[in-house]
Amino acid sequence: MKQQKKFTIRINEDIYEAAKEKCENQLGISLSNLTKIFLRSFISQRGVGFYIGDDDLCGLFTKWLTKKQLIKSRGVTHYYAGPYLKDLFKLDDK
Repeated sequence: MKQQKKFTIRINEDIYEAAKEKCENQLGISLSNLTKIFLRSFISQRGVGFYIGDDDLCGLFTKWLTKKQLIKSRGVTHYYAGPYLKDLFKLDDK
């Protein structure tokens, strides 16, 4: 048997309950299994490796990821405009 590690994240209770309910009702899997699918896709694909939401969200995520890659390659000596990580978490405000 492969060794396993425990992965713990802290999220708001409402997000946890909504994600858990959607996993069970719409996908028939646990939240743990969904997380494993995302992580397996992330490590096996170039970039993030899975589709993020609708086209607007996908575009926002792509811009944020491009910005992060630019900062990493050039360093953080310049100001880079564009979406921030917090913008990806404000999806209910639309």
